[in-house]
Amino acid sequence: MKKLTFIVLVFLSVSVQGQKNYDFRYWEDSLVRLRENVMSAPREEERYVLNEDFMNLLDFILNQKNAFKHPWDSAKNFSVLTSPDKLFKIFTWFVPKDDYTVENFGFIHVYNEGRKKYVLYPLVDKRNVIDYPRTNIGNHNKWYGAVYYKMVMLKSKTKNYYTLLGWNGNDMFTNQKVIEVLSFKQDGSPVFGANIFKKYPEKSNRIIFDYAKNSVFSLKYENQSYDVSTGRRDPKTHKVIYETHTSDMIIFDLLAPLDDAMGNIPSFMVPESSINQGFVEDNGKWLFINNVKGRNPDKDMPAHKPKPREYYNP
Repeated sequence: MKKLTFIVLVFLSVSVQGQKNYDFRYWEDSLVRLRENVMSAPREEERYVLNEDFMNLLDFILNQKNAFKHPWDSAKNFSVLTSPDKLFKIFTWFVPKDDYTVENFGFIHVYNEGRKKYVLYPLVDKRNVIDYPRTNIGNHNKWYGAVYYKMVMLKSKTKNYYTLLGWNGNDMFTNQKVIEVLSFKQDGSPVFGANIFKKYPEKSNRIIFDYAKNSVFSLKYENQSYDVSTGRRDPKTHKVIYETHTSDMIIFDLLAPLDDAMGNIPSFMVPESSINQGFVEDNGKWLFINNVKGRNPDKDMPAHKPKPREYYNP
């Protein structure tokens, strides 16, 4: 492990000496190749050795001058998200293990106003030892690991919250999708989890969806329509009158067991693709919507065709 790391660092020092301006595009290509090697390595031990090289190289790159300006638009097999206010970037990726679980890794690259420089926080995946993961408030050393693919910023009266949608290849039987909340303390250090989910059935500082490995669960942020009660009733039918609203929102499938007799066992939970729920922004928090139409109003609707539950077929 030390030998491979040493080779990477020697390569970096030679590359830097031969360049007047740091070639971040070249280094990004090197990271992509390293990640490909990690994912194709046949043995777990080899994957972790290569992953250490990947982390050392990324750590080195992010500590160079002007590193934050690099767009990372060619990244593959690892995720790079930039906050909407351009204050930080978050890098996440995973390593598959021989027991079919995964370990997630990451960095937060953020400008620290007090120290007047960019600071790098490594993310340590502790999800397997967090006692109450849905209510836990953690930091970069106690992170509920996931690979993030979308970020949305909410502004409250006191601080900004960055909502992260992520995927976690949990174990042999289940995957997870996660709605995580990231914020920062006054000293610039990250905090994961926040009490900003209103009217959700469970008390949650993050939302975790456990579902069967062979199913496809949708968790997106997009413009959707949903019904809101007007508080009035139709004078003839006495039914509640609803108004249809449209908004950018988090939308996800309702999870249900394959069979009612199976209960809520995660390995048997599959999405009901015709039933959607979601969260809409409400004064700096996320308001739970139990019934979302699941139709993007910006897209033309095809003719309706009944379809069964969706399954992943390798």
